[in-house]
Amino acid sequence: MFILELPNVESALIEREDSSIDKDSIIELWLFGAIGIASAFTACVDCFEYIQFGRHFGRDFQTSQLALNCARLRLTRWGKSVNIYDDPKLGRQDATTAEIQLAKNALLQILVLFADTESISKKYKLTAKAGEDLSAYSTSDMDPMMVALDNQMKGLAIQRQKKGRFLKLTSWALYHRSALKDLLEQTVLLLDEIERLFPAPQARTTFVQQEAAAIGDKQSLELIVDVATGVDSLLQKTVKDAIAGHQYSYITFGGKGLAGDAYSSDWKDGAIGASHKYDGIKVEEGGKGLLGNKYGGKDFFDD
Repeated sequence: MFILELPNVESALIEREDSSIDKDSIIELWLFGAIGIASAFTACVDCFEYIQFGRHFGRDFQTSQLALNCARLRLTRWGKSVNIYDDPKLGRQDATTAEIQLAKNALLQILVLFADTESISKKYKLTAKAGEDLSAYSTSDMDPMMVALDNQMKGLAIQRQKKGRFLKLTSWALYHRSALKDLLEQTVLLLDEIERLFPAPQARTTFVQQEAAAIGDKQSLELIVDVATGVDSLLQKTVKDAIAGHQYSYITFGGKGLAGDAYSSDWKDGAIGASHKYDGIKVEEGGKGLLGNKYGGKDFFDD
């Protein structure tokens, strides 16, 4: 159930008899200017927290949960990359008012998607056959490794969000895979749009590397490759690279060369990469070589 906590905007808040907020109410709030882009972002992140999965999903509910986590993580990665809470220009000083409004509209549409999906689930619950099991899976039904990965992904997302919730929510359940598929597909399209408008590629790369490093173990990374399909291509590619490691053959450094990992003193996360293989590496006098990735701090070539 969506209940927006918006003091001093009662005129914009239209509640149904069940005290939930439908999409028309969300749009009305937007038109009244009651929701800024940072609050809309926070509300979108909140929405992911309260979805549960009905028994129709079977054991697949675990990977379905992780797929939702991928979408949420991608959203928070973007928000962190554009400094959404402190930079009204979203990391682009040449950003126009129209472009910022488009990003706000995309976040609004994500809220509407969740509201619509919740409404469909509620209607199904009301019309379900007598005796149908409408209970939802919980964390206690998950495999231990899945629980650990679920907690890691949620923790990464939550730490990028300012404390305090914009939405006051109660949990609700998805009952059909088709509803999840539609929700994810439409959310991904909207995430594509906001990343196109405000890409912040360097920051997003840094943060996705932190995510892969935090997840760490190979089995969990392999799971991420599967569940991120069609949801988060950047995370999927980063994790694939981490699993594969690096292979270097017959490289000669006459000057400065970078072909692998570099960690600055301000890097606080883990190291990723399954392995490194080197063959025929030569550094000539006056040369300098780095075989791996660069994480945080001063650029390797600035020395």
